[in-house]
Amino acid sequence: MSQAVVRCQRAALEHAYSLIAQFIEVCPEPIWAQSFGGWPVWQQVYHALGGLQSMTLREGESPDPGLYPPEAGMFELIPDKVPTRKDMFAYAARMKAKADAYINALRDVDLPDPNVGLTARMKARGVERAFSHAQTLSMLAGHLLYHLGACDAALRQQGLKGVF
Repeated sequence: MSQAVVRCQRAALEHAYSLIAQFIEVCPEPIWAQSFGGWPVWQQVYHALGGLQSMTLREGESPDPGLYPPEAGMFELIPDKVPTRKDMFAYAARMKAKADAYINALRDVDLPDPNVGLTARMKARGVERAFSHAQTLSMLAGHLLYHLGACDAALRQQGLKGVF
């Protein structure tokens, strides 16, 4: 079975992930802990990376416990403790592994089919529609890049070069 389309979408995710990893590495400590747009920069990164798991977790799979309670990943609370870069890189690697496992199992023929896990999680949050595997693949890179844009804006507001 072909994975031609899946490979193209994987490339988009790889690019987005490499940029967010680069951001984690270069963001100065004062900006990392500072709030921009209502949330600490590190929490934007944490949320974006957590989305990799949220979108790809299959029904019945256990979620990674993360660095904070789930509410932190959903911007429902701001934890007191700022994570270290080392902790964020480890979390990023675990979330990327979850996305990779999901993508590895997909074939092009699966793309129109519903992503049952994501659809159920979104329904629990009040979104009453199905999400296909094709939509999921698009959203993986898009969600990372959206939040990376917010993080890059924090760098630029301080006169620094962004990664995006």
